[in-house]
Amino acid sequence: MDLQQALECVNLVPMFHSLPEDQKTEVAKLVVQHDYPKGTIIYLAGDTVGHFMILEAGQVKISQVAANGKEQLLKVLQPGDFDGEAALFNGDQRNVTATALVDSNVCQIEQGAFQKLLQKSPELSVSLLQTLSQQINNMQAEKTISSTSDMAGKLAKYLLETSAGLKENPFKLPLKKKDIATFLGTTPETISRTFKQLAAEDLVDVSGSKVRILDEDGLSMLV
Repeated sequence: MDLQQALECVNLVPMFHSLPEDQKTEVAKLVVQHDYPKGTIIYLAGDTVGHFMILEAGQVKISQVAANGKEQLLKVLQPGDFDGEAALFNGDQRNVTATALVDSNVCQIEQGAFQKLLQKSPELSVSLLQTLSQQINNMQAEKTISSTSDMAGKLAKYLLETSAGLKENPFKLPLKKKDIATFLGTTPETISRTFKQLAAEDLVDVSGSKVRILDEDGLSMLV
């Protein structure tokens, strides 16, 4: 992976946004790219995952097994999303599983190499602490906004991100509709009604698991 491509991965992560360019370059030198075919388990719950993962292309689901033995979907990573920031600072076991929903490209930064860089560069350590503090404030604000968002907006956002991530339109939903419902925090019945609502407004065309976005701007206005 060349340095410019690695820098593009680093620039996808808010934690690194405010770093000076020379510090970003040092982080980019640590990036290693991995390709994961559809269905590949990237890591399992219980694994000690000593790396930070940035999704460059594709879709990755993060899930865990509930008390009743059923898989519980926690989130879906889209291109530009990342997972495992804590792995840069500790080697704790993960309590979730990451699986490639489609063919995916991932940029990874290993914990050991990153910690050595922090030891060599106190300025980078200070910059990261400042950025992480701001990220916590931003996440609290986003949580408030998210809690007031209606289901049509949440589903519209998911469909737009999925189409962009797959670079396809029409596209096949990587998740079953019941799993989309779990991911968006609602019921399968509500998801079905919302799909029908978007179709009735001529924003999408839905046939089984295949979706065609008819009005991207219209969907974007719902987000």
